[in-house]
Amino acid sequence: MEGKVDDGVLQVPDSFDFPYQPYDIQEQFMQKLYFALENRKLGIFESPTGTGKSLSIVCGAIRWLKDHNTGIRDNLREKILKLETERQQVQVNNTDWLSSQAKDIELTHLLNSLKIEHNKINEYDEKILKIKEQTSVRHRKRKYFRKVDNKDESKAETEIAESNTEDEDILLEESNPGEEDLSDEEEDESKFRPVKIYICSRTHSQLSQLVGEIVKSPFAKDIRVASLASRQTYCINADVSKLKNMSLINERCVDMQKKTKSQVKLDEQSKVTKKRKGSTCRCPYFKEVAIEELSNWALTEVQDVEDLVDSGKELKACPYYASRKAAEDAEVVLVPYNTLLHKATREANGIQLKDNVVIIDEAHNLLEALAQMYNSSLSYGQVYHALQQLKSYKSRYHTRFSAHNLLSINQLIFVLTKLWHVLDTCNTDNSTKVFTVQNFVLTAQIDNYNMFKLIQFCKDSRIAQKIRSFASKFPVEEEVVEKPVKKGVKDFLASIENKKLDTKPQETANNSKIIIPSVANPLLAVISFLESLTYSYEDGRILLVKNVDRLECKLQFLLLNPSSNFRAIIEEARSVIVAGGTMKPYSEFKERLFINAGARDDRIMEFSCDHIIPPENILPLIITKGPNQENLLFNFENRLSMGNNLKEIILQACKSVRGGIVVFFPSYKYENWVWQQVKDVPFGRPVFREPQTTGAVDAVLEKYAQAIKTPSSKGALLFSVVGGKLSEGLNFSDDLGRCIIVVGLPYANIVAADLKEKMTYLDKTEGSGSGQKFYENQCMKSVNQCIGRAVRHKDDYATVLLLDERYNRASVKNALPNWIKKSLRVCSYSEAFSYLEKFFADKKTT
Repeated sequence: MEGKVDDGVLQVPDSFDFPYQPYDIQEQFMQKLYFALENRKLGIFESPTGTGKSLSIVCGAIRWLKDHNTGIRDNLREKILKLETERQQVQVNNTDWLSSQAKDIELTHLLNSLKIEHNKINEYDEKILKIKEQTSVRHRKRKYFRKVDNKDESKAETEIAESNTEDEDILLEESNPGEEDLSDEEEDESKFRPVKIYICSRTHSQLSQLVGEIVKSPFAKDIRVASLASRQTYCINADVSKLKNMSLINERCVDMQKKTKSQVKLDEQSKVTKKRKGSTCRCPYFKEVAIEELSNWALTEVQDVEDLVDSGKELKACPYYASRKAAEDAEVVLVPYNTLLHKATREANGIQLKDNVVIIDEAHNLLEALAQMYNSSLSYGQVYHALQQLKSYKSRYHTRFSAHNLLSINQLIFVLTKLWHVLDTCNTDNSTKVFTVQNFVLTAQIDNYNMFKLIQFCKDSRIAQKIRSFASKFPVEEEVVEKPVKKGVKDFLASIENKKLDTKPQETANNSKIIIPSVANPLLAVISFLESLTYSYEDGRILLVKNVDRLECKLQFLLLNPSSNFRAIIEEARSVIVAGGTMKPYSEFKERLFINAGARDDRIMEFSCDHIIPPENILPLIITKGPNQENLLFNFENRLSMGNNLKEIILQACKSVRGGIVVFFPSYKYENWVWQQVKDVPFGRPVFREPQTTGAVDAVLEKYAQAIKTPSSKGALLFSVVGGKLSEGLNFSDDLGRCIIVVGLPYANIVAADLKEKMTYLDKTEGSGSGQKFYENQCMKSVNQCIGRAVRHKDDYATVLLLDERYNRASVKNALPNWIKKSLRVCSYSEAFSYLEKFFADKKTT
C-alpha cells in the first residue's frame, strides 16, 4: 500500500515491503527514514551492527522513492484536471467578459505549464519503457549481437603516422582564459529530472553488500540501479589496467579517447592507415553502441561492480563509461565515499545533488574521511623531479607554446622553485613546523600568484599528463643530491647568504652525494598541493616536516574543518542521511558536520535503536588484572611488559572457547611484536594473521573459516588490528567469532603534529576540552567497530574481552554501545574465565 498523501506530503506508512517479517527496530528505522526523506531532513541514524541496517535503508528509501514518484504523477494529473474543470466553469459563467478573459488567460497559462511538465514525465517514462523492451529483446539474442560486435572490430583502430603528430601526446592542450564553459542548461530544462537516491559507503565490498540487499528486497525487479567506481576498478582493457596506478590508468584512458578523435580526422584527410612505432591503438571497448547496450542492461537487471565487469567483457563494452551512462537514468546510484564527497570527483562523475537524496552508510568516521580527502602531501623528491621535468619540457618546446601557456608555465616553474627552496633548507633537525595557509604562501614567497588560475591552467592544458608522456619519452639522467651532514651555525648562516635561485644541488666539501629516487608523475602531487592552498585560510594548516635526511622532508596540508566541504551537499540535496552502527556522540555529527556546514537546527533529526540480540546472548567483560593479579595496562610505555599476561589470557581463551577467536591489537607493530613472542606457543588451534595487503584478505578469511568448519575442529585464532582491514565491514557471525578480544585502547599518537594541531583548533573553536574529547572519541569508535564484528543476528551469541584497566573509567565505559553496557562486567582474570565457561555451558543446554 502506498504512503497516503496529506496536503501534498506523504504520510509514513504503517508497514513496509520486506523480504521477511521485519524486527520492530527495523520497522521503526524505515518509518523514521521515510519521514526524513519526505520532509527534507538531515538525519543521524544509528542501528547496531547486525541489526539489518543496510536492508532497512534499502527497503525504507526505495519505498519512499516509489511513493514519491507515484505521488508526483498523481498530483500533477489532479492539478491539470482541477484547472481544466475550473477553466470550463469560467467559460460557462461568462457574466463579466473582461474579468472572465483575464481569469481564462491566467488558468490557461498555469494549465500549459503543468501540461509541459506532464509531457516531460511521459516522455521520460516512455524512454525507460523502451530501454526495458529493447534490452529484453537483446538479452534473448545476446549471441547474435556478440558476433556483430566482433565483426565491427576492424583494423580502423590503427593509428596514422605523420611527422607533425609525433609529439601529439606531449604538446599542451590550448587553454582559453576567461572563456566561459557553455553548459547545457537549456537542454536540461527540457528534460524531466526524477529524484535519485545516492547511497555511498566506504569500500566497494560494502557497496556490493548493499547491492545484495537490493537484490534480496521486494523491489529487485522494479528498480534501476547503477554502481559507480573508478577506472581502476572497472577497466577491462588489459593494456591499461596493468598500469596499476590509478592516475596512470586515468591518463591512459583519456589519452586513448582523445587520440581516437584526432585519428579519425587524419584518416579522413589521408584515407590511409599506418601503424606508428611505439604507439598503441584506441581502446577496443570504447564503442558507443556497445556501451549503450551495457548501460541499458545495467538498468534492467541489478548488478554490482563485479557483475558489470563480467557483462562488459561479454559485450566487449567499457563498464566504466556504461556505469556513468546508466547513472543518468538510475533511481538508486551506489558510489564510494570519495566519488560523492569530494567536489572535483563528484563533478567529474556528473553527479548532480540538487533535490536528490544522499544516504551515507558506515558514516561513523565520516568527518575524518572528509578531511583525509582534502589533505595532501608533497615530498622533496616530488618537487625536485617535477621542477626538472617542467624546465626540460619548456626548454624543448617553448617555441611551440602560445603566449598564455608560456606565461603560465613560467609561473608554475617559479612557484615550484620556491617550494623546492623551502624543502631544500629544512634538513637542520627532525621536527615539524606548522603554518597557516596565509603565512605559508608569504613565507614561500608565492603570495603574488593567483593559484586558482594556475590550477585551472593545469587542468585545461592537462600539463601533468603531457609531462608524464614527455618524461617517459625523454628520460632525464639520474638526479643526485648531497648527503645530509651536520652543520654548525656558521655553515648554516653562510648557506643562507650564498643561496641563489639555482635549483641544481650544491656540492658538499667532500663531494659526497646520493641519488634522488624517481617519482611517478610528480606534477600531479604538486597540483594537488597547490589546490590545497586555495582552501579557507582559517580551516587549513601547512605542516613542514623537517628531517636531517632531506629526502624525508615534506609539506603536508591538513584540513581542520572538513564540514566546509560538506556545505554544498547540505544546500543542494533534498535530504542527507548519515547512518552507522556506532554514531555516538551525535553532537559530533550535529554540531561539527551539519550545523558547521550551515544547516538549521530544526532540519536535523536523530534516530537510535537497540540491538536485536537479547542481553543474555552477549558477555562483555572488562578484565583489569592478569593471571598474577598484575594490573593490565597496555599503554605505549607498558605494553611490551604485558607479553606474558597476554599470552596466558589467549591460551586460556583457546581452552574455554570453541569456535573462532579474533584478537584485535592497537597497531600492526604491536601485533607483530606479540606474534614474535607467541608464534611457537601451542594454542591447540591454527593461528592466522591479518595481511597488510588488501588483496590477501579474502584468502586468509577463507582459510580461517575453513579451519573452524573442519569436523572435530576446536576453532581457530585470528590476529587482527584495530582500524585495519578486518575491523570494519566484515562479519564474524556464529562460530566465526565466538570471542572478540580487544587488547588495550588504540589511542592515536598524541604528540603527532597533525593531531596536536587538530586538538588545539577544536579547543579554540568549540571550547576547552573539545580536543581531548575528540581524541577519546576516535579511540572508542574504533573499539566499538571491533566489538560489532561478532553478533550478526538475533540468535547469535559471543563474548567480548576488553583487556585494560582503563576500560573501567567512567568516560570510557560510557562511550561503549548501550547493548554492550547492559551486560558489562568488570572482573579479574580468574573471574573472567569463570563467567566465560558458564556462559558457553549455558549455550550448550539451550
